[in-house]
Amino acid sequence: MQRIKMKTIIIMSLLLICQNAFCCDNCNVYLGVTPNDDRNSVSFMYRNRLMMGSYNAYGLQTMLKHAAHGNDPAFWGNVISEHFNTYELRAQFLIKKRWRTSLILPYIHNSQFINGIDRFELNGFGDPIIMQGYQLINPFIEDVEEKAKHRLEVGLGVKLPLGKINILNQNERPNLDLQPGTGSLDYLGYVKYILKFKNFGAIANLNYKLNTHNAEGYRYGNTGNATLNLFYQTKVKNFTFIPTVGTNVEQASHDFSTEEHFDTGGHAVFGQLGLKVFWKTFSVFGEFQKAVANKLNGHTQLINKHKINVGFAYNF
Repeated sequence: MQRIKMKTIIIMSLLLICQNAFCCDNCNVYLGVTPNDDRNSVSFMYRNRLMMGSYNAYGLQTMLKHAAHGNDPAFWGNVISEHFNTYELRAQFLIKKRWRTSLILPYIHNSQFINGIDRFELNGFGDPIIMQGYQLINPFIEDVEEKAKHRLEVGLGVKLPLGKINILNQNERPNLDLQPGTGSLDYLGYVKYILKFKNFGAIANLNYKLNTHNAEGYRYGNTGNATLNLFYQTKVKNFTFIPTVGTNVEQASHDFSTEEHFDTGGHAVFGQLGLKVFWKTFSVFGEFQKAVANKLNGHTQLINKHKINVGFAYNF
């Protein structure tokens, strides 16, 4: 277990599959944490995002602001909630202890409720993601006398437009936020850094997603994410526990079609608590992120309430 203890956590995919924070879950990227980062891994992850809004008779959001493209008359005078659920199969391969290739295949289940009544429910495979990272600093040094360790990884990625964007529900076509895909080929870049001294440490992650127009001429605004987590590592018998506490900031620019949509984009801040448990070649984790600030453009967007991330990994 010394090996597991020495290889704490890095951040994995904030880059891609996390879909947006300003109008669904389709524009941002989520990079979680991988413990046995000197190994290949296969993992399953479930992510949930809840967004809500209360609208007056004129269609203006009264709970702050957040995501909806245009002012849907069905929202007027009602309370709206949208649930974005993503089930991800992830594979990560380490090549020559420096190159890290990550593959992410998402399955989407999104729903919209008006006053607690189900209006839309959509299912389907989302846009897969491919990322390639490179370790710049101290890849897997195993000097037991060295109490302080740090690592730096940079990477690039691409999101492929394979998810559907035109699914009908009850003879209506829900907006793009609720669709499994975005229809656009998008590009990603990220930097992740981990510093560990004895059993304490910090993990920082920055990523940026450059979105392009889809076949229907719509383009989500470019998004950026920044995450900082502090952690403590302890061992009980054959189990290693790593509780974390930190913050996550999501930022998005305005969307575009034939013109710039000024009621989209903005930024949101989340406080987060998490726990990761490692046993031999297996690991599980859970993370709860509570929105503490929503500063979103316009007066019609739904606001972020919380995000939940849980997962299971096998390392080999």
